[in-house]
Amino acid sequence: MIDLTKRHLIGAATAAMAMAGHGASPALAQSSVHPRQRRSGVFNGQAIDYTAGLEETVVTDSQGAPFARFVCASYVREGGDPAQRPVIFAFNGGPSAASATLHMLALGPKRIELEQNPAAPAFSPPRLVDNPETVLDVADIVLVDPPETGFTRLMSEADRAGIYSVEGDARVVADFIQTWTRTNGREASPKYVIGESYGTIRAAIMAGQLAETLPLDGVFLFGQAVNMIETSQRVDNMIAYATNLPALAAIAVYHGKADKGRRSMNRFIDDVYAWGMTDYLTALVQGQALPQARRRAIAAELERLTGIGAAYYLAGDLTISKVAFASELLADRGQRLGIYDARYVGPAAVPGARPQDPFATKVSDSILPMMQTYLRQDLGVTRDPADYRPMAPDVSSWTWNTTGGIGGPFSEYDYPARIVAAFKANPRFRLMIGTGIYDLTTTVGPAQYLVAQSDYPADRVIQRRYEGGHMAYTNRSALTAFTGDIRSFVTGTAFVDV
Repeated sequence: MIDLTKRHLIGAATAAMAMAGHGASPALAQSSVHPRQRRSGVFNGQAIDYTAGLEETVVTDSQGAPFARFVCASYVREGGDPAQRPVIFAFNGGPSAASATLHMLALGPKRIELEQNPAAPAFSPPRLVDNPETVLDVADIVLVDPPETGFTRLMSEADRAGIYSVEGDARVVADFIQTWTRTNGREASPKYVIGESYGTIRAAIMAGQLAETLPLDGVFLFGQAVNMIETSQRVDNMIAYATNLPALAAIAVYHGKADKGRRSMNRFIDDVYAWGMTDYLTALVQGQALPQARRRAIAAELERLTGIGAAYYLAGDLTISKVAFASELLADRGQRLGIYDARYVGPAAVPGARPQDPFATKVSDSILPMMQTYLRQDLGVTRDPADYRPMAPDVSSWTWNTTGGIGGPFSEYDYPARIVAAFKANPRFRLMIGTGIYDLTTTVGPAQYLVAQSDYPADRVIQRRYEGGHMAYTNRSALTAFTGDIRSFVTGTAFVDV
């Protein structure tokens, strides 16, 4: 059993700062930054009338003083029953990033049209198109920009240190959700959170925090980083090499460097995971005690699965990092893989130069300018769109734990344990975990390992995989699957593979 009293500890200074600043009883304050506009659209084949707006929601501290001014986009169906109509609160990662990626590529009523062939040049100029895939047919959507991102701002610079922490960040976003819910009279509505990348850590912490005051009905961890110690690789952390192996194998198959035979990709991934967590992991933990014949046999199997030569594995204690894999797999072609989506390739890195991620140059770089265009042209924002921040400034000062710095996610934090309280607080609460199979950051194996090692009720956990990378919904078929899964998740209907 997971011991909640001994784990997920935060430094006393960080905890005190977070709790002193806010989080006790947020007062209710909301106004429209830009008038809500009535719109209509066709989503999942249904004609929907809805309102779209960019609203200001002020969260106050325990003394009632304004603490943070959230400015977030929301899309609300007209005529919906507040007691039945779900609300989805969605945010991206970072830390700490605005919600523009989910907004402009997946969940908003408009999306950036992307070239679907990873090998082809990006559309120039990029363009916005209707997004019939979004889930307004079944749920209202609030795109959350955390403090100091987007147009959201802290009311006092002195509060920044507390917010730039795992616990403080989650608390203020949880307070926003409570404030928005009460202000809009949505207490009875089913409430769901979608967190992506670092946002999955925020979602896990929030789920535990809100269990005490406003229990959620579900959390969707997309590109999950909750068990960071397995997701990220450190020297001698053998479990991380084993859990990440299925992603390397799937990517090798995509680029013609490995063969899955007649198996489906899901079956192939499961088979690699099973071998990785048994034969491979056993060999890794034996280290230098592993007999040479067995070492050569393991290296040969790794070559077959990942397309990286056995000699490389023999020289590297049977391991390869995800970053090294990105450089090595297509080195014979003078190419390197994208870390965020390994379907994308670019020229091999030039010694001494910082490599450019090919996915970023073809996809990510268009998000901010298109978000600014959308704010001005579609939402009627009159303030300078250049004020919209894609990232909070100075996040290098983010505090992870008592030691500060980057150590936190890789050491004693037990983020998965925080979700246990959400299961206990609401018997209807469910957890969904989705992963892009070509993602080299938050990979498929650690997601499977997270569930295997948790105390979560098995019948209330759903795992899904998508044909794409870290932001798998950039692949149109994955977008259909992603939004289809959200519909099934919030309506309780059967999940369908597409």
